[in-house]
Amino acid sequence: MKSKSGLKSADVSFSLDLTERDVNRRRVNKIMTRVIQLSALLAVIPLIGIILVVASNGLPGLSLEFLTNSPTDQPRGILNAIQGSLIMTFVALLASAPIGIGGGIYLHEYASERTMRVGEILIDVMLGVPSILAGLFAYFALVPIIGHSAWAAAISLTVLMIPVVMRTTQEVLRLVPVGLREASLALGVPRWKTTIFITCRTAISGILTGIVLAISRGLGETAPLLLTAQSSNDTVLDLGSRMNSMTVTIFTWAGSPDPRFVTQAWTTALVLFAMALVLNVLVRFKSINSRVL
Repeated sequence: MKSKSGLKSADVSFSLDLTERDVNRRRVNKIMTRVIQLSALLAVIPLIGIILVVASNGLPGLSLEFLTNSPTDQPRGILNAIQGSLIMTFVALLASAPIGIGGGIYLHEYASERTMRVGEILIDVMLGVPSILAGLFAYFALVPIIGHSAWAAAISLTVLMIPVVMRTTQEVLRLVPVGLREASLALGVPRWKTTIFITCRTAISGILTGIVLAISRGLGETAPLLLTAQSSNDTVLDLGSRMNSMTVTIFTWAGSPDPRFVTQAWTTALVLFAMALVLNVLVRFKSINSRVL
């Protein structure tokens, strides 16, 4: 009888210990959940602050004339700056997207282990290179040959956009299940067709995201454009001549002693922010639709 009572007391104490452990685990889980939520909130607060500051300072100067007039018109506008930014970024995208996607595919699908490691190191270095260095490269290597022009600016932007596309392409290809490749190859499909029509098609949403990130970086660069394309009030957009851009316009007007120029700099920043936001929303919408289909 004593032994049975002793076992019963031991079982009760063991169950109580388990209950206390569960309570402690739940308490620690709630605390860590709140800490993670607080960290996420702290990460979002600066973005919300930037949006509010840019919107509050830029909305008073936003109008249809501001978007459709040139800097020489009255009232003054940024039409040539919008066109210049889009043209130079688009030209850079035409070069950086094929090179970046092809390089990312090669590193992940075809390169040896050693080559892949070296390529990843080079990509990391290029991602960390300040944009002013790309501008200096174009300034000393290209400007003496082709002069201050949109071509030189587009080449400098290409140097900055290629590693973004390459790294994103490489990372999203890693998420494609190996079974898809193996099933395609087992059916006798050539490797290059498997890569293009199976692997890349599966990762198309991520590749598009990388392209949008590259476009956002190209639209937001200032230093390379200051050294290459500089600025111009001309509405004739010639790639062989100087060309205006939104970032250079913001840089120029923000330092003006005239409050009207400062307001227009905030408005230009708001337009640039809205363009980047629209691009990201469109790609996200495309990504959701591709998953549904």
